Amino acid sequence: MRRILDFRIVRWEFKVLYVAVAWIVGFVIVSALASIGVPIPVVTLVNVLTFALPFALAVRIFRGQGEPVEPARAWWRITAWPTLSRRLGVLFVVVAAFGGFSVAVALSGTALPGLGRTPGVGPTVGGTVESALLALLYLNSAVRLKRAGITKPDQLPKSVRLK
Repeated sequence: MRRILDFRIVRWEFKVLYVAVAWIVGFVIVSALASIGVPIPVVTLVNVLTFALPFALAVRIFRGQGEPVEPARAWWRITAWPTLSRRLGVLFVVVAAFGGFSVAVALSGTALPGLGRTPGVGPTVGGTVESALLALLYLNSAVRLKRAGITKPDQLPKSVRLK
């Protein structure tokens, strides 16, 4: 496991590839389990794990432009720079809010327009909790990075930038 955590992904193209492959693999696993009739609570748990484990690995191995590659990140550091952490935190707040709306719709038994069925409560709650947790982690990272004075190199004054 230590060797995996020593690996670093710096280029954005490989980060996107990592996320896409992780999402596709998770989707295939969850879809296969659902199609063979595995109980919904098990599928929901596997769905959470196939999302959480690649994410946890990604925040350890991804590095930003100008971020030191060698040392391990602090446990709270989710991205390289506060701006990205803040933007992703806000994105996940919005996703969690939509999830909360979906939970309310699922609990009311109302069919969503165009779907003709009520969404499942378990998976919807799971996704909403995941999104809310990610929002909290990203926003915490943004605040702590800002407090630590960590800024993206191209946001520093020209006289301070590293050559």
